[in-house]
Amino acid sequence: MTLSPKLLARAPFLRNVAVLASGTAVAQVLTILAYPILMRLFSPAQFGLFALFGAIVMTVTVVAGLRYELAIVIARTETEAANLLALAMTMTLVMAAASGLAFALGGDALMAAFGTERLGWLLALLPVSIFAFGSYSVLSFWATRQQYYSRLSVSNVCRSVGVAAAQIGLGLARTGAAGLIVGQILGQLFAVGTLLGQILKRDWRRIRPQLSWREMRRAAWVHREFPIYNAPAGLLNSTTITVPSILLATLFGAGVAGLYWFAYRLLEMPMTLLGDATRRVFYQRATELSHSNRELGDLFVRTSGALGLLAAVPSAVLLVAGPWLFEIVFGAAWREAGAYMQWLVVWWFLRFASLPATMLVPLLGLQRVFLVLEVVTLVPRLLVFPVAAVYADAYAAIAAYSLVGVAFHAVAMLVVWRSVRLNDARLRGAQPAPA
Repeated sequence: MTLSPKLLARAPFLRNVAVLASGTAVAQVLTILAYPILMRLFSPAQFGLFALFGAIVMTVTVVAGLRYELAIVIARTETEAANLLALAMTMTLVMAAASGLAFALGGDALMAAFGTERLGWLLALLPVSIFAFGSYSVLSFWATRQQYYSRLSVSNVCRSVGVAAAQIGLGLARTGAAGLIVGQILGQLFAVGTLLGQILKRDWRRIRPQLSWREMRRAAWVHREFPIYNAPAGLLNSTTITVPSILLATLFGAGVAGLYWFAYRLLEMPMTLLGDATRRVFYQRATELSHSNRELGDLFVRTSGALGLLAAVPSAVLLVAGPWLFEIVFGAAWREAGAYMQWLVVWWFLRFASLPATMLVPLLGLQRVFLVLEVVTLVPRLLVFPVAAVYADAYAAIAAYSLVGVAFHAVAMLVVWRSVRLNDARLRGAQPAPA
């Protein structure tokens, strides 16, 4: 069945996904076009340092707003949502300032503790990078609540244009890893400015009278489960994504970390293209169904199944021909990244299909359960790298790490599916019998 304009008009879910994904698709095309150039301007070792910096930023960013940004979408009133927006932005600014203070007071000790001495002065850019990524996340959830999907699409394109242009320009100037890091920050700030300008123009007059410290404190208390349970779980989940770059750089060298980062980044493209669009629209739609006491099972199964089908063919191709494709497209220096891809794609496939499950966690009250699941799987995820450094190699470490990820997402989907079935059964039992 084709997605004709008439069909999209009758299916708001598909139409919203298409709007958001279209802008992301343009952004991804621009990124893909830039990669063959960037691969020749920067070495794997320079990409490794870039990955190391990005791992630190991503780890902090995921909890910069204390996860209150997720509550913006499910807030029951506009006043509550507006104050959650202000609260999350304030927390993001505080977290960015705190990271800058920590670096100023104990930068050398922190670099030694985390093995990041090679980044040197570049760590001074952490506060602005954390604020850029954290504030964009907060603003994007406000846009999701308001269904400003076209504005999110525009900001995605602006980000890709800004990052690509800045990184290529700085690469031509032979700035090394600094060019990749500064280029990414400039592009992200461009996207933040674009999205913030659009939201202020449309919503500021409506939001401003609703804001107060009292309402922010009330919203913080009502949604306290997000910083208590969701933030630690989000931090652990982020760590599982970022820790390979840090440990690979420390145990096997920056070159291996750069190869891994590039393979993982290519897998993130479809995750960003369709996964992020579907996740945002799904979260908004699932919230509507939950607030109106309607069943979630059909939406969950259809969305998860569609994502699985979309990922099946490219996953199979990369599983079979990853190294060969990387060598043909990016050169012999990147063939090993294709070998890493053959294991990463197995984890990625299940992670892609389980995106709806992760978005239902707050709605189903599973935040404590998922925090326990993250803690239980953290130890094996962290151990595979030092064990492989002693007894095997980087390839074995990445393979083992991917298999642990597969187990995590399989269990997560089963837990959410069971909860969805119980939730829907409860709703059916509460409905009055037909006359």
